[in-house]
Amino acid sequence: MFVKLVLAFLLSSGFVYGEALHIGAVKPLLDEAERTVKQIDGKELKRMIDKYDSFVLIDLRGQAQIERGEIYAAKSFKIERGYLEFQIEKNVPDKKTKIVLYCCSGKRSILAAESLMKMGYTDVSSLRGGVIEWVDKDFPLDTSFGEMIAKH
Repeated sequence: MFVKLVLAFLLSSGFVYGEALHIGAVKPLLDEAERTVKQIDGKELKRMIDKYDSFVLIDLRGQAQIERGEIYAAKSFKIERGYLEFQIEKNVPDKKTKIVLYCCSGKRSILAAESLMKMGYTDVSSLRGGVIEWVDKDFPLDTSFGEMIAKH
């Protein structure tokens, strides 16, 4: 019980997600990405995971955020956002592979998805709302304590 309470606190606090994002001048980029990038919600991602759909799930968050919990899929890995364009081809050489990207809020992942589309990847989507929305919808995260659902 104590572990679940601690995890719930960590996931609901700025400790996990960091300071609020300053959108400012990046807003036009986000608006453009929202028009061109397919976004899926947590329910759709959970369905894909449970049905063992063929896709690659890529976590774009930094190590400190990943240590607080991650979304598990049969084929998933981590590439920090700043390295994605440099590492994607060695990790996903087939540009027709279905890829789902996620981060904390969905903002980095939607911009990253747009970047991969510009690189020629044809089936890329972003998890709308990222881990924050995933947890808010009571979907599980894998942690060093095992699978947990954070309750608010």
